[in-house]
Amino acid sequence: MRFFVSFSVFLCLTILTLQCKKQPHESTSLSAKLPKPIFYQQTEGKGKRGTVIGIEPYLNKYSYATEESFYLSIREYFQKAKDNENIFVDRTIIVLPEYIGTWFVVTSEDKSIFEKETISEAMEELVKLNIGSFLWHYAFSPSYSTDHLKETLFRMKAWQMTDRYQSIFSRLAREYRVAIVAGSIVLPHPKVVEGKITPTDGPLENVSFYFHPDGRVDDQIVRKLFPIAEEKQFISEGKLNENPTYRTPLGKLYTMVCADSWFPEVYQELTQSEAEIVIVPSFVAPKHVWSEKWNGYNGYANPKDINPKDIGTITEKSAWKKYAMMGRLKNPNVKLGMNVFFRGEIWDMTAGGDAFFQFMAKPVNNLVKEEKFQGRLYVFYL
Repeated sequence: MRFFVSFSVFLCLTILTLQCKKQPHESTSLSAKLPKPIFYQQTEGKGKRGTVIGIEPYLNKYSYATEESFYLSIREYFQKAKDNENIFVDRTIIVLPEYIGTWFVVTSEDKSIFEKETISEAMEELVKLNIGSFLWHYAFSPSYSTDHLKETLFRMKAWQMTDRYQSIFSRLAREYRVAIVAGSIVLPHPKVVEGKITPTDGPLENVSFYFHPDGRVDDQIVRKLFPIAEEKQFISEGKLNENPTYRTPLGKLYTMVCADSWFPEVYQELTQSEAEIVIVPSFVAPKHVWSEKWNGYNGYANPKDINPKDIGTITEKSAWKKYAMMGRLKNPNVKLGMNVFFRGEIWDMTAGGDAFFQFMAKPVNNLVKEEKFQGRLYVFYL
């Protein structure tokens, strides 16, 4: 027994030393590679209590190369809103899209990763450069998914991802004195312990956090309830009755992560929450899916209220409008419903979609016209 214990310790130490020397991007070399967004802004409402600002930033792989490159990429949207006098100190809520924190998995890694053409190649390079840590987690970390490789990758990088996510969004919240619904990030069943987002040994989850204007992260966490088929391979479901309602200066706020907005039972929970603001951070990829025929619900049976004739007939965009927030939000107490989408090109993955809004119980048309490298701000005065 002593031999096996000693051998295990030796193996662990050996694996942990198998790390390649990394050469991250320098900030000066990144500026030319970051997107130069064309800003679009739509403004609605005349209220004076405050504003809710949905941001769909246009991002690329270099936006995630360093912590500073991501901060600067996002900050220009915050600054644009401030320059346009859309921000109320302590009375503005910024909304960001799903998965905005997930690509921190590559942040501060070797620049060779960013030279790859595809996500698959980039992730393979990430594993090679962190082979010791990867093998350690693969061999000794608990597994809850069918895609053990992808699960291991995110578990291996969980602490670094968490630190960057909290550092950047806390910084932006303090700098602009705004609350932030910080999209989402994939982490192993995180908790907030003494003000710190803390990964655990639990299953991977797609989670969303709320940051207060003083930079504090709220200790309540939104966990995605209905991961789609591709996500189910490595992400676990949250529990419906455990998702929180946040108290904000503009009213109670409820978050539905992407596909959750398609399911009737979530709206039953929403009614019980007495929320006045509904936020839906979303992610649709590849981009061209938006205009293609809808294939029905992804990963789950179609609810009974779905018209089977719509499947294979209407577009993905039309299905979002009919069966997600725009079609299901009937609660007259909700003053604002906002659904924003991740936009950009991350290696060979393109992401798109057009935001949806419901304001004072009425639908609001999104007036945007598609342009390349377009970053979008949607400002609602409450």
